[in-house]
Amino acid sequence: MTWTSRILHLLLGCIFVYAGVMKTVQPLVFLDDVRSFALLPDPYAALVAMFLPWLEIFAGLAVATGCLRKGGLLVLISSLVVFLVAIGIAWIRGTDIRCGCFGGDVESSSYLTLIVRDVLLLGLALACHLWRPSAPYTSDRPTA
Repeated sequence: MTWTSRILHLLLGCIFVYAGVMKTVQPLVFLDDVRSFALLPDPYAALVAMFLPWLEIFAGLAVATGCLRKGGLLVLISSLVVFLVAIGIAWIRGTDIRCGCFGGDVESSSYLTLIVRDVLLLGLALACHLWRPSAPYTSDRPTA
């Protein structure tokens, strides 16, 4: 693994650990944010609000530390795709959402801002997953 790859993995992992921790600090606020999407009835919204922050923390730690990195990346990539779909559904419905991505938001979230941020994070996650550094250049000439 190259230094660039390690830095990208560390960055992605830390972003998700931070996001998960911020949600656990105010769980009821995050529950309201989940409910603002109007996609899940209770008790499912409450289950997502309790489970999702810890999933983000553990997956972020896996990516950042390298312990179960591929599994952590799979979880984060899948989560980002689900987030993008949820934002898209809310946008189509015209639902006034609060993201809660990095802790409780007091105001409505901009759909475009959320989509751009999630697409950038998804790009980073895919780059981490697909990163295959090229082998150092070697010559075919025999050394004498």
